[in-house]
Amino acid sequence: MGEKTSANRIQELDALRGIAALMVVLFHYNSILKEKGFFLLKLGVTGVDLFFMISGFVIFMSLRKIKSSDEFIINRFSRLYPTYWTCVTITFLLSIYIGYHDYIEINFMQYLANMTMFQLYFKKANIDGTYWTMIVEMLFYITILILYKFKSLKYLNLIGLSSCIFILFITRFYSNTSIVRLIINYFPLSQFLPLFFSGILFYKIYRAQKHILINYLLIAFCLISQIVLFDLTGVSRYFLSIWSYSSMLLLYFILFYLFINNKLIFIVSNITIFLGKISFALYLIHEYISVEIILPYLTKQLNINFWISAIFITLPLVILLATLITYYIEIPLGKGMKQKLRSLANHPRKPILL
Repeated sequence: MGEKTSANRIQELDALRGIAALMVVLFHYNSILKEKGFFLLKLGVTGVDLFFMISGFVIFMSLRKIKSSDEFIINRFSRLYPTYWTCVTITFLLSIYIGYHDYIEINFMQYLANMTMFQLYFKKANIDGTYWTMIVEMLFYITILILYKFKSLKYLNLIGLSSCIFILFITRFYSNTSIVRLIINYFPLSQFLPLFFSGILFYKIYRAQKHILINYLLIAFCLISQIVLFDLTGVSRYFLSIWSYSSMLLLYFILFYLFINNKLIFIVSNITIFLGKISFALYLIHEYISVEIILPYLTKQLNINFWISAIFITLPLVILLATLITYYIEIPLGKGMKQKLRSLANHPRKPILL
C-alpha cells in the first residue's frame, strides 16, 4: 500500500493535498490578470475537485478507526474548527482594518455566520472566497455520519450510484424547476457527489482489494457523471472549457489509480509533504490577504513586477502564515480540543437536582 509517515499518514495523500493547495493559490494569483493570465495556471481552479476526492478517500478510511458517531464528530470538529476560526478571524480583522472589501460588505453578524461554516443557510456571503467549499465538505461529513449512525455504509455503493443517477436525472431534465434549483443551491454537495463517491471507491479498492471490477466501473461512472455536471461545478465553468475540465478530472482519477496501486511515490518530496501538512491553513488564509492586500500593495504602491510579487514575496508570506497557524493553532489546539471533547463525552456532567 501507500508510503506512510511516522504519524501513520499516507505520504502520497499529503503530497496530493499540498499540490492541490498550491494549484488553488496560483490560480487565484493568476486570475487577477484575467485574460492576460497563463492558461496552465487557470487549471488550478480544479484543485478543489482533487480535494473533494481526497476527502472521500480519507473520511471513509477514518471510519475504520472510530468506535462511535460521537468520536467521528469530535475528530472532525477538532480537526477543522480551530484552523477555520483562526483564518476567518484574521480575514475579518484585516478587512475591518483595511476598511474595504471588493465584493461584500463585512459586518459582525456576517463574521459570526461565517464562523459556523453554515453561512449559506444564514444567507450570509463568505468573507473569503475559498470558504464556499467548506459547506460542501460539511454536508458530506453529515451524510456519512447519518449512514454510519444507521449502519447503512454496507449499502454505500448502491446509495452512491442511486444518488448520482438521481442528481444527473433531475439536472438534465428538470434543471429549470424551482425545486431542483433549491436542491442545487442549498445542498451543494449534490454538485460534487461523484467526486466524493469516487474517493470512497478508490479507498475500498485500496483497502480490501475486493469487487475490483465493479468498483472500477463505478469509478468510471463517477468520472463521466462529474463531467456531465460541469455546468454546475463551482467556479470551474467560468474559467475552463468542458474539455479542459474533463482532462484535469481524468488526470486526478489516473493519479488515484496510480496511488492505490503504489505507483505514485514519485510525487512525494519534502516540499509536497510540507505543503500537504499546511494545506488546510494555506487554502483558507491565502486568498483575501494575497489578492486584496499584499499583491495590490506590492504592484500598485511599490511598482514591483506582478509575478515577482506573487511568487517570491506573497507566496512565501502566506506559506509562512499558514505554517504558523498549522503548528501553533491547528496541531496543539486541535489535539487539546479533541482530548477535552472526548473527556466531556465520556464523563458528562451530572444535572444539578434542585
